[in-house]
Amino acid sequence: MEKVINSETQSGITTLSTLFVLLAAGFCLTVMFKLGPHYLDNSVIQAALTQVGKSDIIDKSDAEIRRKIADFFTINNIRNIDISRVAIDREAAGTRISLNYEKRFPMFGNVDVVLTFNNEYDTAERHN
Repeated sequence: MEKVINSETQSGITTLSTLFVLLAAGFCLTVMFKLGPHYLDNSVIQAALTQVGKSDIIDKSDAEIRRKIADFFTINNIRNIDISRVAIDREAAGTRISLNYEKRFPMFGNVDVVLTFNNEYDTAERHN
């Protein structure tokens, strides 16, 4: 038996449901637009450490390595990272460059978000 659908009994989405969907979409977009730039900046920071680490840094001083990273940050518009926080550890196997930092910013009203980023490049891992 075929079921007959009466067009008079069909209904679409209610006003309350529409409001809920718009609210959820707005929340997701707000979170994406507030968090996204920080994750993009972090990917540029990791790329800077990788690029500088792959260059010949064995005979470079810590200040020269930091200057190369700072130049990379300037070119890519990374302005709010303290370059003195870049840790450079030299070992017999290679050199490790790392930058660990936090970003704290307001999300909604009195709700803050804290993002923690740990970036590292080890020249010893490249040779293994």
